[in-house]
Amino acid sequence: MLGVAAALANPRAEVIATDQSFAAVAATQLTADRAGVTDRVTVHRADGTETVPDGWAELILLNPPFHSGSTVHTGVAHRLIRSCARALAPGGELRIVFNSSLGYRSLVERTIGPTEQLARDRTFTVLVARCRD
Repeated sequence: MLGVAAALANPRAEVIATDQSFAAVAATQLTADRAGVTDRVTVHRADGTETVPDGWAELILLNPPFHSGSTVHTGVAHRLIRSCARALAPGGELRIVFNSSLGYRSLVERTIGPTEQLARDRTFTVLVARCRD
């Protein structure tokens, strides 16, 4: 649903929204339909950025999962962060929100580029990273 919010916030944006969950894809498609942005929001059941062309994205919004069943597992998030580097255009931005205890900042900085913390509390951290040219 982040993709629909992005399309609503920027009327010129073309959005590719992805999720592996059938339910999430269906919910995002329904939300895009009801919001009147289906002409600019393409929804795919996909693994991260696999349907995003190399260097296409000026902005990626990422809220990675951190559970595998009932266990905290960071492997999926690490893979998704690394995949963003391929999909981002030079100078493009990754905006990511994650559980503060997981500490992804160093991975984001190494993988994407210069990173700034936009917000943080005991529960969540929000970062923005600019892709190296």
